[in-house]
Order: sequence, then structure tokens, then C-alpha cells
Amino acid sequence: MTAPHEQPAAPPSRLPITGDDLWLAWERVQENAGCAGADGVTITSFAARADRWIARLLERVEQDAYRAFPMLKIVVEKKPGSAETRTLLVPTVADRVLQTAVARHLSRSWEEEFLECGFAYRPGRSVDRAIARIRKCHEFGYRFVVDADVHAYFDRVDHDLLLNRVASRQPGPVVLGLLRQWVRGCYWDGQKVHAVHAGIAQGSPISPLLANFFLEDFDCELEKSGRKLVRYADDFLILAQTRPGAEEALGQTRDLLAAEHLQLNEARTQVTDFDAGFRFLGALFLGDSVWIPWRHDRIRGRILFMARPLPLALRTRYEYAPPRGAVAQALIRAGIEAAPHRPSKTIPGGQTVAYLYLTEQGSILRKAGDRLLVEKDDEIVLDLPYHKLENVLLFGNVQVTTQALAELLEKGVHLSLFSREGTYRGSLTPPRSSNFELRLAQFQLSQDAARALTIARAVVRGKIANMAAVLRRYRGENKVEPDFDAKLAALGEAVNAALSADGIAALDGVEGAASRQYFDLLMTFNRSELEWPGRHKHPAPDPLNALLSLTYTLLTNELAALLEGLGLESHLGFLHQIDYGRPSLALDLVECFRGPVADRFVLTMVNRRVFDASDFQSSGDRPGVFLKPKPLKRYLAAFEEWVLDRPKRGDEGPPSAHFRNLRRAEAEKMAAVIRGGGEFRPWAFDAPAEEASCNTSSVTI
Repeated sequence: MTAPHEQPAAPPSRLPITGDDLWLAWERVQENAGCAGADGVTITSFAARADRWIARLLERVEQDAYRAFPMLKIVVEKKPGSAETRTLLVPTVADRVLQTAVARHLSRSWEEEFLECGFAYRPGRSVDRAIARIRKCHEFGYRFVVDADVHAYFDRVDHDLLLNRVASRQPGPVVLGLLRQWVRGCYWDGQKVHAVHAGIAQGSPISPLLANFFLEDFDCELEKSGRKLVRYADDFLILAQTRPGAEEALGQTRDLLAAEHLQLNEARTQVTDFDAGFRFLGALFLGDSVWIPWRHDRIRGRILFMARPLPLALRTRYEYAPPRGAVAQALIRAGIEAAPHRPSKTIPGGQTVAYLYLTEQGSILRKAGDRLLVEKDDEIVLDLPYHKLENVLLFGNVQVTTQALAELLEKGVHLSLFSREGTYRGSLTPPRSSNFELRLAQFQLSQDAARALTIARAVVRGKIANMAAVLRRYRGENKVEPDFDAKLAALGEAVNAALSADGIAALDGVEGAASRQYFDLLMTFNRSELEWPGRHKHPAPDPLNALLSLTYTLLTNELAALLEGLGLESHLGFLHQIDYGRPSLALDLVECFRGPVADRFVLTMVNRRVFDASDFQSSGDRPGVFLKPKPLKRYLAAFEEWVLDRPKRGDEGPPSAHFRNLRRAEAEKMAAVIRGGGEFRPWAFDAPAEEASCNTSSVTI
């Protein structure tokens, strides 16, 4: 509570840097020119997209998502022809802009507290003014000098001391966090990224301010002793009126620097006087005279080494780190179309992506650390961890780096390739389980005609029973034709025919006749404008068939990956016989899911007008129709939401598992039958199922 006459203080701004501050900083960086940083972005390329870069830079800082990029190592001569070198660590252009803005902000308050004796890197101060101060001190009788230099000052500044002192000035949590990143940063030497354990990076816009700030206490102590100090960065003169006073100042200097964890460069430190002469800041002081030979044609030392930019795979690890605890916000900001999840579908344990669909043409899937990155046009559109990933599906012209391929294989992630229109091309399968006994049992079972036929009968029976269950579900919700019930009853009789079939050919006949009758009844519930010409597989001549074929393909691909992961051979089935490239066992298991999962999904989507004829196109001279790119993204998002749903049965019994978990259980059930015998009972749509959790979600790009 505040007193009646008091006004509550306005809360401090979280970020004291505005967009205008960044633009002013960018103008300063542009004037200074300089090379590109480790990200390879030059001043020219930054200028071409300055609006976008600066807006994104401000946004990332405000959302606590900024991460400093490694600095680029450059080695230069200290002087032309000199054997001594200086190592520069140069930030990226974007980091230089932000550092310049922060340095300007801090200098507004810090500059008022700096003493007159400091001349380097300060506004309105220069070498000329430092020389003028030395001459004035000489006129006032200060004839003896300690000409000193701090040994490797920029390389040896103690980070803990520096940051503790900065924190004592209370610059605000955001600014302090930025300074910590820049001080405790890292650099790229062309081969490896190294941490900076001590020192202040020369070549960084924030470093001059920090260099002066760190020696502020040193300046104060020497000035209080009655001597005169002239310091230019780590080079300084202490002027005294007597030689003993100068000798005493030298001893005091050693003690003060030791307290800062620094030391003098003894080889360059001496006690002398104006009569003997000395050089400082390139000027020669001798008696009452000063010579400044460097005023004209000053030559810089050559660049001896410059690291090449980071490889793109490493570059993205730093440039696009996601906001802390805000993966969903990162996806939204990146413009990614993710699979929607209703509030009731919150995934236990947080948002973990198990199924990744990549449809963005020209994108590249890369590995960076423990994450997968999707890049397009030098922009990262997705950054996600892969420790929970199960399946990656690529549609069309999507590239994958060898590093990402190797990581997917090592982590057991199944990679499937489709055409742009959704036609299955093939898979990259991780190494199979070492359980060779299970595969051997599968081979032996396939050679046992009687047992194999029993499993095939169960597969067809399960498919027909579930098709009938789907029709009964629609029958209870809609008005039907007078002969609907009679046809439905005939479909039920096909179940018995399947159980009595004496071979695979007879089973195929039963299944084919039942499927035709089923689709004739199912499509009476088609309320969309899309016409049904009958079931046509490949190529699909119409939108309804195209949606059905794509859905069947995704279900089969997923089951094939599950079977391979369990150690089974997905190409060796019982109902579906061996055929080149055909995942016969996966096709066996998908049969019971076609009606309840695929057919209901497609019919629901078209009846709700999620898809219509305008969403489809032909593909050049190829026959058939296919979803356009944007509707394909919408389809994949809707498909993922559907497979994470639970088949509802009114109020009867406990809720069943998610469709995806049911398919996983079906694969495990088949493995158990092959391993230990027993009867294979496919999943029944209307039968109670065990409750199961599902920790999977997906992202569609």
C-alpha cells in the first residue's frame, strides 16, 4: 500500500533497449564495416534484410530466446612486420548490433563515474587529449614516470570478478544476462568451438566498455595516492614528482593488479623521466618536446589467420535456439502448421513429437546436437529434440543430411519416403532387433500351411467384422435405404464364409466380394459433393479414392515400422503373399483398421467439408488425382488428430486406447502369436479394449 499522496513507482522496463536503439546501433556497426562473423553474414547481406534481422533480434531478446553466436577467431600482426600477434574474436553482425546498443545504454550511466585519467574507447576522448594531459602534468612538476603495461590484460580478465561488479551496478536482469553470455562466450577457430574461460574479447563492441569498467577501482586507488595517472586501455603512465615516489607507485601498482588477478608486463615496465625520454601511445616524450610520427600514413598489421565460417549444421545450433520452455511458441513464430490438439487431448508428459511429416518442398532435415532442424532458404522452420521421435515421413523434394540419417538409424527412428502426392517409395529401416529366433519362428510359421491359413482366415474375419461394425455405427445415426439391413446381414454372413475358406484364393474371393458390398453401403453416408465411382486403388481417379489410398498407405507404413522394430519381417505375411517390395505382414495387420480408422476418417473429413474437389490436382502426365501441397498439410494434421483419438462406443465399458496405440498392440500381438503359438484375434472395433496411454504427437511442415 502507498500513502495517499504517493504514486506507485512504474515498473522498470524489462528490456531497456528499443527498436530505435537497435537501428542506431546498426548504423554505427555499418559505419565501422568489418568482416562477417562465424555465421558468414556480411554487412552487405545484413543490410539487405536489416528490417527483418533487427525485428527478430529484438523479439528474441524480449522473449528470452536470444543466444549469442560463437565469435570468429582472427589473428593479426600487432605492428607491420612484427612477430607479435593479437587475437581478435569477432561477433556476428547481429551480435555486434545488440552489443553496440547495450554498450550505448550502459555508457550513459557508467561514463559519468569513470575518472578523467582514462582515455581509451570513451566519447570525446582521444590520444591527443591523453598526450595533452601528460604535457600538463609535466608543466606542474611531475618529472618521473612509471611507464607500464598490463600483461595480456584482455586475455586474463577474471570473469567472476567482472560479472560480480557489473551485477553490483544493477543493470537489470536482461542486460546482465546478455553480458554473461558475451563475457562467458565461445569462439570458432575453423575446426572447433572453444569456451572463453577468461578475458575480454578484442573485436567485440562491448569489450572496450567492460575493459574500462574493470579497471575503474584500479584508477581510483592510484589517483587517491596523489599521483597522476594516464591510462589508455591496458597501457598507462603514473607520473610522480620524485623518483622514490615513482618507485613506490610501481610497488603499489603491482599490489593493485594482483588484487584484480592481473600482473605487470615487466619487460615493458620501467621507471624513467622526461629527460631520459620515453614512448607512450606512439609519441616520443623527450624533455619539454613531443614527437608524434604516427600521425601520417598509419599502417595496420596484416591479417595472419581468419577462421572460415561455421558449417551450416553447427551454425543453426546457435542461431536458432528455441525459447526456454516454449516449443509451441517457437513453432508458431516459425510459421509451422502443427497438428492441432484439442484441450482434452493434452499429451501426458508435455509436448513430445513422435511423428514428423515433412512436405515443404526444398527443405533440408539436419542434425544439430541432440536436435533435428528443418531448414529452408537459409531459415530454420523447425527445431525439435528427437529422443521421442519414432517415424519421419518425407514427401517429395525433401533432403536429409548424412548426419541426420546416421542419427535416425542409431536412435531406431524409421524414415519413410513418399512422392509429393503421397505415393509410397520406400523406407530407411533401422537395424533389426537381434531376436533372430523370432524371425526364424516367423519363417517356419509361414511354411506351415495349416497354421498360416488359420491366421489369414482370422485377418479376413476381423476385417469383415469391423466393416460391419462401422456400418452399424452409421446405421444408428442416419436414415438408410429399405434394403440396407438385408445387405448388412449378408455382409455378416461373409464372416462365416471366411472362417470356412479352404485356401488363400478362396479367402481373397470372400474378402473382395465383402469389400465391394461394404463400400456400396458405406458411401450411402457420403454427404459431400464428391462422387464415388467405386473403389479404385492406384492410380486413384477421384478425390475419395485418393484420400482412401493415402490413408491406407500411412497406416501400412506405420505398421511396417512397428513390425521391423519388434524384429519381424514386414514383407512376409499370411493373407498377403510374398510380392516384390510389398510389406505383406503390415498389410495383414492393417486390414482390421481400414474401416474403423481409415474409412471413417475420410468420410468424416469430406462430410465436414474439410476437403473438396478444389483441394485436388492432377500431376502432369501422370494418371490420377492428388492433394495439393497446402491441403496435404491440412490432411496430415487432421490425420494425426484422428489417430490420437479414441474409438467411442457410447457409455459401454471403459474407453479404448488411441488408434495409434491399438496398432502398436496389434503388432505386439502378432509377435506373441509367432513366438509362442496360440490363436490370432485381430482387434475388434466394438469390443472393449484395455486403456492405454499415448505420449505421441506430430508436427507437419
